[in-house]
Amino acid sequence: MHFLISIGIVLAIIGIVLIGILKYPLKTSDKLLVAILSTFVVKSSFDEVSLITGNRLYTAIAAIFGMSTIATCGWYIKYITDTETGFGIRQLYIYLPLVIIAIPFAIFLLYPVPGTAYYITTGIVIICFIFYYFWFCIDMLRKHQKLIHENYSGAPGNITINWMIAIISLQIVEFLLKVVLGRVITSYNSADINIITNEYCFIIMTFLLVVLGIWQKSIPVFIPAKEEISQSALQADDLKRYQLKLEKFMDEHKPYLDPELTIEKLGELTRIKKLLLSQTLNKAFNKNFFTFIKEYRIRHVEAELKNKNNEARTIMDIAYMSGFNSKTGFNRAFKEVTGKTPTEYLFNPQSEVLSSK
Repeated sequence: MHFLISIGIVLAIIGIVLIGILKYPLKTSDKLLVAILSTFVVKSSFDEVSLITGNRLYTAIAAIFGMSTIATCGWYIKYITDTETGFGIRQLYIYLPLVIIAIPFAIFLLYPVPGTAYYITTGIVIICFIFYYFWFCIDMLRKHQKLIHENYSGAPGNITINWMIAIISLQIVEFLLKVVLGRVITSYNSADINIITNEYCFIIMTFLLVVLGIWQKSIPVFIPAKEEISQSALQADDLKRYQLKLEKFMDEHKPYLDPELTIEKLGELTRIKKLLLSQTLNKAFNKNFFTFIKEYRIRHVEAELKNKNNEARTIMDIAYMSGFNSKTGFNRAFKEVTGKTPTEYLFNPQSEVLSSK
């Protein structure tokens, strides 16, 4: 077995042990993280065996495990929240296509079919499945980001999960290098290309998954049951009342200055149930929680910039005082709300009128 593959397997095993120790009791997301690391090891082992024996059956098995890993990454993204209810039979449907194609792949590889039509067909099928599972991961990531915006006023690095894109992309890069470049440069069975992709992609993916997976935090999100939703539907009069109450509280108490403000905290402060607060934001303001708080913070920055007592402060000092916790996040938010960068705004603050509350 090649050196880096051996290091990667050892690193994956260490990661599994650390996750079991540091994250006990394990949530569904943690178990899926262990599953991803385990499939990494299995896939790489079959890749190594196929290189040693030259048997394409092992290559096909490795490819199937590789695609199942991408699908599991999508489920990991989904279950990184604290609202997880477990990973059961219903979630296994995403793996059904892999089971279906595994059987004919094994038969055809054991009893080769003359001609190249079969290999072209299988290659197209594999590519289609890879894009399908990649779309599945992107869709889960989009829903994950939506949960962040509905519950958090900022996006601290340890609750975002964009790093999973690197894990998923590396698996696709590995496939392209082995199949596409393998044919263009030399041949499909180019040992050099297979060794390079197996070793380097595997060690990088394993390292990222172990380090960032252990560091990753869940998002405490409450998703109400259908009964609670039906019982808590706001009428027009109640919606207006909650809207006015929320606007008054925001103007008087300025809770948005807290960089760690969440919708749960705001609900406790205003004494409005989270579900009702969320409905008020969506229906009365037509905004999610993230956007709602972001605009209040930018208005506060504008007011502070016009305050002569703040002439000695830098714009980032004012941004941090206004509830922002990163320069990148502030610059992006300022541009989205005012249409100008902070520097452009300082030179001509009157040229852009903010939308009304």
